Amino acid sequence: MGDSVTVDIESVLTALGIDFGLIGHEASALCPMHEKRTGRLDNNPSWFINLESGQHICFSCGYKGNVVQLVCDIKGFHQKSWGQYEEEYDYRAGREWLATVSQVSPERMLEILKSLPSYLPPNPKPLEMSEARLAVFVDPPKEALDSRNITLEAAQKYGVMWDNSKKTWILPLRDPHFNQLLGWQEKGTVDRTFKNRPAGLTKSSTLFGIKQQNELCVVVVESPLDCLRFYSAGVVGAVAICGSSVSETQARLLRYSEKVVIAFDNPNVDKAGKKACDEMRIWGRKYGMNLFFFNYGSSNAKDPGDMTNDELLWGIDNAKSAIYGEQAYVQRNTQTVSG
Repeated sequence: MGDSVTVDIESVLTALGIDFGLIGHEASALCPMHEKRTGRLDNNPSWFINLESGQHICFSCGYKGNVVQLVCDIKGFHQKSWGQYEEEYDYRAGREWLATVSQVSPERMLEILKSLPSYLPPNPKPLEMSEARLAVFVDPPKEALDSRNITLEAAQKYGVMWDNSKKTWILPLRDPHFNQLLGWQEKGTVDRTFKNRPAGLTKSSTLFGIKQQNELCVVVVESPLDCLRFYSAGVVGAVAICGSSVSETQARLLRYSEKVVIAFDNPNVDKAGKKACDEMRIWGRKYGMNLFFFNYGSSNAKDPGDMTNDELLWGIDNAKSAIYGEQAYVQRNTQTVSG
């Protein structure tokens, strides 16, 4: 990209129509090329892009590159070179498009800085999240529940609601100590995107379903809806990290349970799920957790939401202790539930 310009990655993602969330110096979203590469939609945000370097990678399908290549792929900026059959990136077109949405020259940056007032008033206090703000939502409809094999009882137990106008799940997040509403995630069913409300919602400071956390044995998943799936199968007290990375704050909250069973996305088929399991082993050692990993057996299911009730119960009953290291969650030659 050169040293004379600065690329605002967030502006690029917005201009490309990618709905994303921020995690430190990275943005996370559903993989924009997942369907083209694999033939199926990305159901969980496994794609990350560095906000400083523009380098990106999908830990599920392996799609990776730099921000110019990303633009070329999404906008269709490709060309055939003389004598070649395969298309190459049209870097010039990609850079020209970037210049219209994200590049700021040093000279222009100095002008902007000089025009700033010497005093900036403080930002207005963010709108407090009250229970009344959930009143506009309703119970999830039967067709949405059935599509996820979730019961209405499970949705009500976790306070999960439905936005009729947008056809989205409403997944509330609460303060771990005072149960105060912090905000919620909106999970789309049409475009399959996540949005945080408010936009600056800090998901890493709590666990979805924290009020339901089972003190004897807690099951930990990535997606809030997987908590409901476990509850519908008869497993009470699951919580979700709302992503594929475990924060230290979340790890500390898990210590309130005597036994911790990690049921992240299948680490045998999902790189992000394995990465999260690797992280959890580190936290488990640091905090002396009685840590176990959900047993997927020989199932190729991507996550708990794709499994039957019997498979979920079997996976919990046959969870492997973290003392076995990586073998506790990367399994080979294991029989299926029916086998």
